[in-house]
Amino acid sequence: MDDTIRRMAKVLNGRGLEITGPDARFEVQDSQGSRLKVSVEGAQQRMMGVVIDPQGVTRTTFDVAPIASVLESPKIPGRITLVVGALAVQIDSQPLLALEIVSR
Repeated sequence: MDDTIRRMAKVLNGRGLEITGPDARFEVQDSQGSRLKVSVEGAQQRMMGVVIDPQGVTRTTFDVAPIASVLESPKIPGRITLVVGALAVQIDSQPLLALEIVSR
């Protein structure tokens, strides 16, 4: 799980990665100042996050589990896709921070 979390943080250009046992936290910031704070509970295969705009206003939160897999595409740099049941949670960090939840 550590390798997956490290890879997620790297693909999203995350910073401040802290890993404690199966749990981890990191933050992603785009060029406009929007931030995504991520928390991963590895034992429960759970990812939680909050998207904050440049003015400090919380725009959305999410809490998804169980994560079946984490995918990345070389064709779309800065994107990871979390597969959660019949849903795909796409997180983009380039050029701007974006979160999209779609049915697979």
